[in-house]
Amino acid sequence: MKIIKEDTNPIFDLTPHQVRMATCYRDRNGIYHLFSDYIDADMGTIDSWEAEIRYYKSDDLRNWEYVETPALRGPAGEPDSFGAASPHVLATNDKIFLFYASRQVHGDAKMNCFAKSGEPGFMSGSIMMCVADTDINGAPAGPFKKHGIVLKSGTGWNSMRLDDPCALLEGDTVHLYFKGFDNNLDHDRICVGHSSAKLNDMKFISDPKPVLSVPGGGEMPRLFMKEDKWNMFYRHFAGPGKPYSWHHHQSEDGISWNQNSMNFFAGRSGPSDIMLIYDMNGELPAEPQLLVAGFDNGIQKFWLYKVCYN
Repeated sequence: MKIIKEDTNPIFDLTPHQVRMATCYRDRNGIYHLFSDYIDADMGTIDSWEAEIRYYKSDDLRNWEYVETPALRGPAGEPDSFGAASPHVLATNDKIFLFYASRQVHGDAKMNCFAKSGEPGFMSGSIMMCVADTDINGAPAGPFKKHGIVLKSGTGWNSMRLDDPCALLEGDTVHLYFKGFDNNLDHDRICVGHSSAKLNDMKFISDPKPVLSVPGGGEMPRLFMKEDKWNMFYRHFAGPGKPYSWHHHQSEDGISWNQNSMNFFAGRSGPSDIMLIYDMNGELPAEPQLLVAGFDNGIQKFWLYKVCYN
């Protein structure tokens, strides 16, 4: 398997504003629907803590039209009042489900991403969902509506915050993977969790333990199916101050994972995120493509890559 850049220039650029994490699918009419973290330049940061999620569409993956902001920050007291980021889209025949990570700061202190519950500046994080109906081609038929929290942090390994949702459809079951941890200072504590629900009710039940925990910790699981195997692109940490790298993992059941020898995009000069472009129902096109986030003159943008299996 190889990852090859298709264009030397970025295909999505909102300069002077930042993008970071995104999700994209192609409908039956060949239109691409992109949902991206939007980080306003006036914030003076590249972090997505206070982001909102904006929706764009294109017929060629290069010229984009802004449509709406389906995941605005909520009002004070709501679980996404501080930020709405890290989107993942699952477009089915009837509905489009947009999962995202919510952020809420508790108390009057300034946000501290390392603070635990009860400490000044604690920021909680849950997985929330927006939903829209589809038209005959699988495009959104109307505005997205928030449906609230679908996954809350637990009391053990995932007690501090949840982030980085990624959904995979297997028949009528939605598998939702996510990043969870109980200590944001110790990267070794950052693991992959798994939850599942039936498509007709979206009531998720989580596994009590992580399904993937790697030395040094990791984040941003990116899932797909290939020849009846479960596949995951996953960003590994290597320790404080050391470069991260993206690895490829495989599984027979989506629960027990084995790491392949593949190691691509190594080093901090590489992308901050990679994002698969899906077809309807979470399937991959015959020739899969990736959006890859990276820096250009201090601004995060998206480049287009293709996945080659040979």
